[in-house]
Amino acid sequence: MTIDRDATTSPEITELEPEEYVAAIPELAALLVDAVEGGASVNFLAGVTEPEARAWWTARIPEVADGTTTVLVARSAVDGRPGAGSIVGSTLLVRTRNPNAPHRAEIGKVIVHRSLRRRGLGRALMEAAEARALADGRWLLILDTQAGTAADALYRSMGWQELGTMPNHAYSAAGVLSPTTYFWKDLRR
Repeated sequence: MTIDRDATTSPEITELEPEEYVAAIPELAALLVDAVEGGASVNFLAGVTEPEARAWWTARIPEVADGTTTVLVARSAVDGRPGAGSIVGSTLLVRTRNPNAPHRAEIGKVIVHRSLRRRGLGRALMEAAEARALADGRWLLILDTQAGTAADALYRSMGWQELGTMPNHAYSAAGVLSPTTYFWKDLRR
């Protein structure tokens, strides 16, 4: 997917309804492949294919349909119309199904197209996910990311608290064992 930088000055963040999510899977797959090609640690190794990425997104259809998972996406602006273009960012809000944790959710797949990184889109996606979580009564959030990355720095700058770092937790996109840092945030603060 090639993104026209001029067409992406005002990405709009929206939640995908289940039908919209199914229709967006090819774009989400392309976004995921772009992220991995750019070195992002999002559970896949370099060389991931669009069919593999589509299969991952497709496996989430039941959770999106039943409301366990909310998919937020950023769409580029086209002809001055925000949200009219391609998906250029995403994040997931995954609510726990455990009866003892109706206050908790996890953030996942915070992805921004390589051509738009370092422009505040990741922060905007995180803020939208946090707002949605709080509106749902989910005030304790968790996430994990490869330690020492730009994502790690972003979460810290947004007030996420480090729970701990596990060495050799996962392979980076480049296939090197890397540490993972676990974070939490209490939205009531």
